Amino acid sequence: MGLAIAAAPAWGQEKLSLDVTVPAVSRPSQLFRPNGQAADFLGIGLGQTVDDVRKILTGQNFSNETPSNRFLLEEDYNSVEIVASGPNRYFTNIVWSGPQDATADQSVRVEFSSPLTGQHSTDVRRFVTYKGGMGPLMETLRAAIIQKYGPPSVDGKTQMEWFWSTGQLVKKGAHDRQMAISMESESDHVKGVTYLLVDGAAVDDDRDQVAKFQKSVEDAAKRVRDGHATAPKL
Repeated sequence: MGLAIAAAPAWGQEKLSLDVTVPAVSRPSQLFRPNGQAADFLGIGLGQTVDDVRKILTGQNFSNETPSNRFLLEEDYNSVEIVASGPNRYFTNIVWSGPQDATADQSVRVEFSSPLTGQHSTDVRRFVTYKGGMGPLMETLRAAIIQKYGPPSVDGKTQMEWFWSTGQLVKKGAHDRQMAISMESESDHVKGVTYLLVDGAAVDDDRDQVAKFQKSVEDAAKRVRDGHATAPKL
């Protein structure tokens, strides 16, 4: 992180300003690998960039990309204007609508970490609704899921959950990464499926890094403000 302070004079109406450089950091990702393969839904997994995800989904005819932006920094702290260079604005999440399909409607929503931890995917959700409530047979889908991901930590038949702690599959308790697949059924057929893949450890780490960075900016802004404060007439 670099903070370059540039303060304007305090007299008159001129603003104080603080120049901030927002770093872009790339961190190695430690992904859990069910059955020896990185977990994914339609090729979308954890630790991927926006460009990675976009390329994979557009290649499968997903479209109508709907992003959400966020400012990493406030525009000012304590009457000091923040002038930020670097990736101070980024996609927090993007929703892609699924391909035109006569049998199902679907979308994929991906959340991304900040530039401070590499702007990688940390939360992947895929939503599928089968038209007419006539999706695959429940047992057929369950068999395919277990073949790809292995037996779940918790199996509620229509709700399957996998928990990982430090790379190992665990039944319960502390876990830093998790996957869940929830199925809505009618008779023996699946009506809809929600797929969830989350790296909780990465989410927590990113939140901590953002908080520390914002605190450092605020502290620097206070120093600028205090350094140019004029003494009151008594």
